[in-house]
Amino acid sequence: MTNLEKIGKIHPDLISAFFATGKGDGIPADIQMFLQQLQWAAEIFEFERNITRAATKLRMRINAQQKIKIETRTCMSRVYEAINYFNVDCNVPIKIWESNYANKYEDLAKLCAIKGNYKDMKSCYDAALECRRRSSEIAEADKDLGVTFLISPEIQPEDLGFTKKSMKEIATKNNQGFYITLINNLPIESSEKKRLLRDADIEDAQIINDIENG
Repeated sequence: MTNLEKIGKIHPDLISAFFATGKGDGIPADIQMFLQQLQWAAEIFEFERNITRAATKLRMRINAQQKIKIETRTCMSRVYEAINYFNVDCNVPIKIWESNYANKYEDLAKLCAIKGNYKDMKSCYDAALECRRRSSEIAEADKDLGVTFLISPEIQPEDLGFTKKSMKEIATKNNQGFYITLINNLPIESSEKKRLLRDADIEDAQIINDIENG
């Protein structure tokens, strides 16, 4: 049985509580570590869309915080598992990868622009546009499938993916808290802390006010 299959047998409320508080009462220790790795992988992939680079960053974080030396190949697997686990709203997996490749093409286009290679830059942007178009078509096709009514007392909201979708938001907030604490403890000026928070897409007004008053 894979770790993802083991997670599927754990009550969603326990997993949600773990992501929100870091406390995993009722969850085996090895699965807690796996869930934390998934959480970090999802957070890293939000900003680093290259799987190899994301795996490298994940490997460093696991080593620093869990004190575990893990192979880059295994970290790549964690990133793929996080994509599958947190993107529960993607009924067609290809949609995820179309968006992923679109991001990569856009990265290549930027590199071409820096080198003045505008012909290849346009080709990359065209390829990215095509990937995003296919992803959009898949998403629209999902919406056009119509409404299916499931009448059964055994069907729970968690079975339809609603709880798992909110887990990503919980994990994101928890990771933001990690970076807020990290940045706030740096021995630098408040203005630099505010800049780092904004660079990390964290712009909570109350947090910034606390930094200014601290």
